[in-house]
Amino acid sequence: MPFMNSIGTQVATQNNVNKPLVLNEGQMIHGRIRQLFPGQLAEVQISEQKMVAKLEVPMRAGDSYYFQVTSINPEVQLKIISGPTDSQANPGRQLQSLMQAMHLPKSPEMTTLLTFVLKNNIPMTRENLLQAVHLLQMTPSTNQHEALLSIRQMIEIKLPLTESLFRSLLGVATKEGLHSVVNAFKAALLKDSSVGSQTRASVIQVLNQIEKPFALATSHALLGQLLQVLVDNEQDAALRFSVLQLLKESTVLPSQTSLPNLSSTLASLFTKSSDRQSINHAGSLSARVENLVKFISEQPLLSIEQKGKLISVIHQAYDSNEWSPKVMQRFANALLQMIGENLSTNPIQFANQKSRDLMALFGDDERAVDTGKVASLLQNAERSNNVGIQKLVQLAETSVSNAIDGKVMKETIQTIFRSLGFNYEALLLGNEVQFDRLLQSLKPQLLTIINDPNVTNTVRKFAEQLVFRMNGPALASVEQGVNHQLIMQLPLVFFGKKIDATLQWNGRMRDNEKIDADFARILFYLNLHSLQKTVVDMQVQNRIVTVTVYNEDSTLPEIGQPLQERLRDGLESVGYQLSGVFFKSFIVDKKSSQPLKNVTAYDEGGVDFRV
Repeated sequence: MPFMNSIGTQVATQNNVNKPLVLNEGQMIHGRIRQLFPGQLAEVQISEQKMVAKLEVPMRAGDSYYFQVTSINPEVQLKIISGPTDSQANPGRQLQSLMQAMHLPKSPEMTTLLTFVLKNNIPMTRENLLQAVHLLQMTPSTNQHEALLSIRQMIEIKLPLTESLFRSLLGVATKEGLHSVVNAFKAALLKDSSVGSQTRASVIQVLNQIEKPFALATSHALLGQLLQVLVDNEQDAALRFSVLQLLKESTVLPSQTSLPNLSSTLASLFTKSSDRQSINHAGSLSARVENLVKFISEQPLLSIEQKGKLISVIHQAYDSNEWSPKVMQRFANALLQMIGENLSTNPIQFANQKSRDLMALFGDDERAVDTGKVASLLQNAERSNNVGIQKLVQLAETSVSNAIDGKVMKETIQTIFRSLGFNYEALLLGNEVQFDRLLQSLKPQLLTIINDPNVTNTVRKFAEQLVFRMNGPALASVEQGVNHQLIMQLPLVFFGKKIDATLQWNGRMRDNEKIDADFARILFYLNLHSLQKTVVDMQVQNRIVTVTVYNEDSTLPEIGQPLQERLRDGLESVGYQLSGVFFKSFIVDKKSSQPLKNVTAYDEGGVDFRV
């Protein structure tokens, strides 16, 4: 996706304008001898810049040559590779002479590579060129520009020009998402029996968490919907029966529960639960009421107002001597109704609490300890063919979707980042390493699979590809003095919709080695389920934020308008001021139907760069 790369290229090159030329040993340059000095010194013009260098052999002023830098200390020394070149000859013929002099293959890829290397003053030996052209030849022509950028970066950070490292950086340069490599690895893992059962189960669990980050919250919301339907006698009897069967199948309710005995079963469960949590033996009615009041008061799933209502009902019935089994049944129905409403309204909040608090309500010690019961509820519901159950699942997903805000999204992304194990190596060097938790993330488990001699080559290959791609963002993140570039790639899935996201942060570090939050540029390269390719460009200047959204959908300005106030309020709550939100389209060369690169243009229609 070249159009996405252009903005990042623009950011990366902004700070390189008018910088003095820096030479490195091994670098190839094309220069012209302007003036000769004694001691084989000469003034050499390279592009628009001039420098004094020592020449290995005498030359003539006015001639142009291809040089290689053989030394930079104590003085720049240049060795002739090819020349003198005819200043009237076209660049193609000059490159042909250079390839002949260096005994390089005269292929289109080599011509492209040499042109790029010379234009960007990249130091490369003949061996480097042969390795790099091999990498370029295995890359689709549509990604050739990104391949060249990846090769340049490998040279700059002194990485060996291996295929694995190249693929790592190319995946970042092309903004290719991780979904494809994750899915390929998972498919290979499921088909292969060479991976140990424990490792396989652990890896699948992590992948499922990544694929469904809101599954537990949706399970809680679904339970809330089911409980409200179950205790509502006005609901369709067939639907209530299906709900009851689902709750029994998931062992939320005892197997002997039926619609006729539902109220009495719930009353018995809650009575046992309240007695179990109290030091009083519920032999007398007063002790049982006391236990019940204490049980209600300590419920984390109820609001203060809801607790007050339930306790008032209990006291009123006891004080008026109207206590009967029906009082407990009405109490049980009211309690379940309230919990159902709370779960449906605040599913994410309750998902962050321990599920055992919820399951303990139903009075079974074994179920109270097993926190996976609520999580399994959604899986069972999704397998159901019942139309009513499917509608309740959709309502649960909508409830969770409505509860997602910036804080929730931040926490979700952080959880996915940790689950994948992107920072595995960095955490190993930390002072407080939680090895058990760290080893449960995906990356160390992939390394275990790769190093297992019993694993088949197929699974090992896909595991290696995934690790290489996970290493790409770290390799592409660079540090230049106080200026930093950090890159992150995440495979996101929200309610079955996959999003490939690449985040690129450009900014500076303060003297205390912390990020300067007052000035930054953050680019979000997104491949969305409905909107397709999208770039969000967020620029922060002295805590004033300007957001530009690039997408081809002309309805975005209208759709995005109501959300701007929420964005403004959210930024102000953390000390930032929103300057404006702009929606723009990508310019494409109509003649070639190809995106243009690195050409700046201004347009009254709102497009301020070509890609």
